[in-house]
Amino acid sequence: MLITELTQILFAQVAAPTVAAEDLEFSFWKIMFHGGAFAKIVMVTVLLLGVFSVYLFFERFFFIKRLTSKTDANFMDNIEDFIKEGKIESALDYCKRQNSPEGRILEKGISRLGRPVSDIVSAMESQAQVEVANMEKNLNLLAVVPSIAPMLGLLGTVIGMIIAFFNLSHASGSFSPKTLSEGIYTALGQTAVGLAVAIPANFFYNLLLTRIDKFVLKAQNMSGEFLDLINKPL
Repeated sequence: MLITELTQILFAQVAAPTVAAEDLEFSFWKIMFHGGAFAKIVMVTVLLLGVFSVYLFFERFFFIKRLTSKTDANFMDNIEDFIKEGKIESALDYCKRQNSPEGRILEKGISRLGRPVSDIVSAMESQAQVEVANMEKNLNLLAVVPSIAPMLGLLGTVIGMIIAFFNLSHASGSFSPKTLSEGIYTALGQTAVGLAVAIPANFFYNLLLTRIDKFVLKAQNMSGEFLDLINKPL
């Protein structure tokens, strides 16, 4: 009976004179904050998560960029010259002056020259893990945003649908499709906002991971070159 009544009302609405298109104005911003106090709280929380994810992205992006751009372009060539000339202390000082992840990794390796190769590799790997952990600081917080934002939006949508049907069931008079449709599009707007925050945050997170992976690959290649250098016959 409800479906039949809804169909009759919708046909009546189509047959009735429609409002001029120019009088209708779609405002997503109004839809976001249209609703009760709960809907507004959800929207503010999701938007704050979006601002937080943008801040974390730029803070980590420039931090990683600053770290990985400090190393001298001729870093390995200079290290090779120091090692061949037997200037171990000069090589250590040169690594310290770089003040970069690559310099600190090689500094650990050079400081253990004369020990077994396994000790040198272990020291360099440990320092590399420290550098990667430093780059990944607070990155787990950014990874949380793509998970929480859609769930909050979905929660707002579910609560909004419940409220819409509750108001509809207690509405006096005949069934109004306007009341139902207004409640539905208001509720769906919360899911849209949650996705609009989650998608860029997920992109930011993976972009930062890509830059860290590039550093890891660079560090592995540099460590391999250093091991080849110290094992090369004089």
